[in-house]
Amino acid sequence: MKKFVCIFPGLYNYILTKDVGMIPYTLSRKYETRIATYNNEEFPYMTDILKSERFSIEYLEDTGNEKKDVTRYIRENAKTIDILQLYHLRYNLLPYYILYYRLHNHKGKIFLKLDANNEFIDFLVNRKGLMPSLRRFYVKILFKFINYVSIETSRNYDALIDSNLIPEDKLLYLPNGVMESNISINSKEHTILYVGYIEKRNKSIDILLDAIRDVDLKDWNVVLVGEIKEDMEEFIKGYFDENPHLKSRITFKGYISDKEVLANEYAKSSIYCCTSRKESFGISTLEAAYYGNYIISTNVGGSPDILKNTSYGTLTEHDKDELGNHIQYAINNWDSIRNNPELVQKKVYDEFSWDYLCDKLIEKIEKV
Repeated sequence: MKKFVCIFPGLYNYILTKDVGMIPYTLSRKYETRIATYNNEEFPYMTDILKSERFSIEYLEDTGNEKKDVTRYIRENAKTIDILQLYHLRYNLLPYYILYYRLHNHKGKIFLKLDANNEFIDFLVNRKGLMPSLRRFYVKILFKFINYVSIETSRNYDALIDSNLIPEDKLLYLPNGVMESNISINSKEHTILYVGYIEKRNKSIDILLDAIRDVDLKDWNVVLVGEIKEDMEEFIKGYFDENPHLKSRITFKGYISDKEVLANEYAKSSIYCCTSRKESFGISTLEAAYYGNYIISTNVGGSPDILKNTSYGTLTEHDKDELGNHIQYAINNWDSIRNNPELVQKKVYDEFSWDYLCDKLIEKIEKV
């Protein structure tokens, strides 16, 4: 049986139910799979959610020098690793990992998951000048030593193909996926949901709250799930001081680590809002769509691909007035807009289940 190893030094338990954990877990029905990481914390999801006899975690020696620790691990294990998975186009580290693997395993395959947002790809392929041109030349050389590269969105897949940085037969459109759930989605409430960091910097939750302030919510409520970051603490206090009538309509539930509890929040809500400035994909938006939510999202990450799949939602500019107009329209016209959530869920699962996505990856691995 082939051995698949993902190198991800920064692994934490909550990341296991994202792509970093779900790809090797799902592939364990075909390969022996491992994640090589530091002993950052306990990993209860390995026994609670991702239990598999052929999927495990292996710990890197921690000297405080990631390059040294990873290259040592690769040097000592390369001969037994058939497929090595790496993450991100890290210019200062990736060449070393590729070199050490190639020196000790000439026949093995390297899979790079870019996990890159629109801005990163645009900077790579479109920027003019000597240094950007040299960077592209450097990346093109790196890609020659990698067997296949995946990107999360169709928009960035097209951009990379057009750039000629990588041959089409090496590039794979591989969005992030969802796990199947048996939680009922047939008792939807009039709730607008957001899941993620409560912050201004990247997630723009100030814009969401400002938009809600000007919306006639009627009998709708707003639920925000996630850790409140420092840049929002004073904003929230001032917001409720100025809008005391919204205290009973907007609920901050904090970070929810229990996956079933979080799934129930998705299952109860009807509208999901994403106001991010940038996302490599946007797993929370995909999960919300899987649980049958109408999506209102900025044009980031995988949101266009999700909406193309479901036809249930709309893209909005990064602007509180336009966002507010979309929310108001959905509330005012909900009886005519709402879809059968089970039909929406089926559409999402058919296109974004981890089983389906990893079948595509296996096909690529076995073909190259």
